[in-house]
Amino acid sequence: MDKRTLMLELKGLSRVIDADVRHLITKRRVIAELSDSYEPQNPFFSVLDDVEDTLSEAVQRKIFENLSAEERSAFLADWRKMPPHEQLRYLDDYIGAAT
Repeated sequence: MDKRTLMLELKGLSRVIDADVRHLITKRRVIAELSDSYEPQNPFFSVLDDVEDTLSEAVQRKIFENLSAEERSAFLADWRKMPPHEQLRYLDDYIGAAT
């Protein structure tokens, strides 16, 4: 386990990544793979954008639903250090390693 994952785990990552969020991460992964192999007009880009928006919103909602105010503050301090595209890649790596 890397240092970032360890710190986020200590601050409640496993309570943020529940079954619903895992499903959205998997859905994003599948759509991204389809998108990568589809040319010249790619119908998956808009679907991928929608799934990524839904996933980001779900993570934010779970942070507020499942963490106390102190945990939330500490978790968000680390989480917001990553740009959004890196957060999505991190989530994909996290559940890939967890399964």
